[in-house]
Amino acid sequence: MEGTAVAVCEILKYLIIHWRCETARISKGALLEGELVISIEALNSKHQANTLHCVTTIASAGSIFGGLVLKKFLKEIQSILPGLSAELSWTSEETSYSQDVSGVTPFQMIFEAHEKPRTLMTDSLVIKNFLHKVITVLPKIRFNFSVKVNGILSMEIFGAENEPTLNLSNGIALVVNHQHYVSTPKFGTTELLCSRIHPVLGHPVMLFIPDDVAKMGLLGELILTPAAALCPCPNVFSNQLNRISSASIFLYGPSGLPLILLNPEQPTSTTFKDTSYFINWKKYHLCMVPNLDLNFDRDLVLPDVSYQVESSEGDQTQNMDPQGQTLLLFLFVDFHSGFPVQKMELWGVHTLLTTHLSAILTESHSVVQDSIQVAVDQALEQHHQAVKAHQKLQASLSVAVNSIMSIMTGSTSSSFRKTCLQTLQAADTQEFGTKLHKSFHEITQNRFLHHCSREVKQKI
Repeated sequence: MEGTAVAVCEILKYLIIHWRCETARISKGALLEGELVISIEALNSKHQANTLHCVTTIASAGSIFGGLVLKKFLKEIQSILPGLSAELSWTSEETSYSQDVSGVTPFQMIFEAHEKPRTLMTDSLVIKNFLHKVITVLPKIRFNFSVKVNGILSMEIFGAENEPTLNLSNGIALVVNHQHYVSTPKFGTTELLCSRIHPVLGHPVMLFIPDDVAKMGLLGELILTPAAALCPCPNVFSNQLNRISSASIFLYGPSGLPLILLNPEQPTSTTFKDTSYFINWKKYHLCMVPNLDLNFDRDLVLPDVSYQVESSEGDQTQNMDPQGQTLLLFLFVDFHSGFPVQKMELWGVHTLLTTHLSAILTESHSVVQDSIQVAVDQALEQHHQAVKAHQKLQASLSVAVNSIMSIMTGSTSSSFRKTCLQTLQAADTQEFGTKLHKSFHEITQNRFLHHCSREVKQKI
């Protein structure tokens, strides 16, 4: 029997692929919209010690678009998960109709398993991370996830419908709110003026398929498009010459489905042990090592691959923030055949990618790294330009403040000097200068960051 986490995630993947294919027939590139409910109810087993009898239900809250034939769907699910013992439960609306007049189908699917308490806890964390990772590229899908163990209920809702996004091709949109990727840094009482990441897209490249994999009958092309961003926003910390302190890599396949199912029991992937697999870190005078400390308990989407700076080479005099910045790298792999893709074909592509991802990327290593390097260079250039602009701005502010101070202190009019002090509520000349500089800084900083608040709209 497949584990509960694997079963839930595979069923959701297949459901989303079905959903995507049906939606594409009506509106190509449209974002999927809807709500799914995943609930696990566990009770102590009457037949096995230290074991929970778990009943997992996956259902649509409302309706899912696209003529879902329930018996056929169950048969297909059982073919991709041969160890899954599942039964369908029809909703009252389906008793007479397999599909309502709007072309949508409510459904409910139930399967049972016996799990050790620790295994169920691990499964819950794996499912949560999977759901979080999905909604960061399919933000209009909402997941309601609950686990009830011997009467004790925990619930969590995953969705990002109203959050800013970067629109990508083929009906996915990357959520750009930084709170999904890194914990909010604390810099005294300073509030972050920009809470978004600003991804830079690399050029799409075609992946080469190894001969032994090509024999499996892949009739189309696999296209990889990278996106890189510094997190938090470079403009927030443009007054500091921050260096990268870590890197997080996220891999998505066709339809925005995760290519790797992370497990806290096995947090590292053997696919990417080589830290220079994607990026030549020496170019940036950085030495990266794998980050083995993936915390599944944090409310962040966990990366498939994570690196951290062990030490830096060259100039050590730069003002580096203790928390540093994280380089986010998103790798989107899509499938193009020139014809409308059928769901079983798309499922086969996804299965092929998850099974042979390492071999495919190794075969395409040179073109993949070149494309990623361009995106990373541009993302870092954003920061360098922000630093230069901030330094230029600070120099101008100093000139302006000094000029105003000279005029005020050199004035022979006591009423003029008194008016200046009262305007900024300053007790003396020194406090006036401090408040004047602070006021100028706040005004210019807000204008400097104004473009960050605009809705990100870009397509690949």
